[in-house]
Amino acid sequence: MIFEGEIKIDECKTVKKLHFEVPHGASKLTVSFEYSPTSLGPVQNHVNLLFYDSLGRFMGRYDRNTESFVVGLDATESAVRTKPLPGTWTVFFENHYLFSNVRYRLQIICEGEETFKTFKGEIHTHSRHSDGALSVNELSIFLKKKGFDFFFLTDHSNVSGWRDLERLDGAVGFPGQELNTFKGHALVLGGKSFVDWKDENGEEKSFHEIVREAHCQGALIGVAHPFAMGEPACVGCRWTHNFDPFGADFVEVWNADLTRLELNYESIGGWIRSIRNGGKAVAVAGRDLHRPDESNWMATYVVARGLEMSEVLWSMKFGRVYLSSMGELDVSVLDKKVGETVFHDGTVSLRIDGLSRVNLVVVTKKDAQSFDVSGGFEKKLQLDEKEDFLILLAFDDRARPLFLTNPIFLYKR
Repeated sequence: MIFEGEIKIDECKTVKKLHFEVPHGASKLTVSFEYSPTSLGPVQNHVNLLFYDSLGRFMGRYDRNTESFVVGLDATESAVRTKPLPGTWTVFFENHYLFSNVRYRLQIICEGEETFKTFKGEIHTHSRHSDGALSVNELSIFLKKKGFDFFFLTDHSNVSGWRDLERLDGAVGFPGQELNTFKGHALVLGGKSFVDWKDENGEEKSFHEIVREAHCQGALIGVAHPFAMGEPACVGCRWTHNFDPFGADFVEVWNADLTRLELNYESIGGWIRSIRNGGKAVAVAGRDLHRPDESNWMATYVVARGLEMSEVLWSMKFGRVYLSSMGELDVSVLDKKVGETVFHDGTVSLRIDGLSRVNLVVVTKKDAQSFDVSGGFEKKLQLDEKEDFLILLAFDDRARPLFLTNPIFLYKR
């Protein structure tokens, strides 16, 4: 990618923003930047670049003396050492001083052949650092035996358990926390420090302020069990904040085991209504695990390039997620998967492999169809909407959930 342009002298002391796309396979990003004139005698034009990835995280600074700029596992001194995440990146031109108009040339080269894999995760867990029965390592071992690849440790309003994530013998653990406010519970995943729902005087913060604080740490934030029973059965559990639970990064549409039908179906229904109205919250499931449980439950499956926290957060942020109590799924629409975008001419082919006997519901923006399925499923769907989506739900003969997908987005050419 090459971007060329002019920065005018009247743009001195301003910031210019430019977006560019990093492809899914990228594992290395190399930048070269030049502008002229750079100086007139001792007087210098002073333009710097700052890069932010698709999660909004700072990725490095291209300064006046920068000779090379590489984001990757072999990052240069001025860049962050990480595999670049796919999606829309932002570069800010900081025009600190201009004594003349300048012409610039920015070249960005993306390299790599990263591929996506499926990882089984549990995003809502508790240890002895709050009210759980297991140590963090025991929790890790238990989840590994249950087939989980990763989990987020979300102790109630506490992060002391994060120190135990460094050495685990089972599933990979990532830092999280469950905020126990008086008006509902929220999960903060991937933060760097404790997020408090109170200010220094003990006064309740607005939830909008809490969201900003989480995002400033590079974390995702979502609402847990929004329609749980309230007090006195579950103190502070039901969501009553002046904040739409479907307006966060994600929302827990299934909480606990497979028996809690009514309240969870209220969450699923609310989430689908939100998506139909343009909402973007990603649906997740959480066992809210406090002690060993040998039952089956809905797991959160992420489709990511690797089992690193940034890759998992990216998948959750952009909907490369499905929920399942029956193991991995293979769902595709014109070879595109959950969370991806399909461009079509009015007809698409939906395929799901490896189903047992299920009642399948296919949800679109204005309709829903139900099918009794045993084995594989393939069907051509006629779509008239310019912008549409598919959400798939499946239930067993006792109305228990077998899987739920986040949307596959559909755009008619």
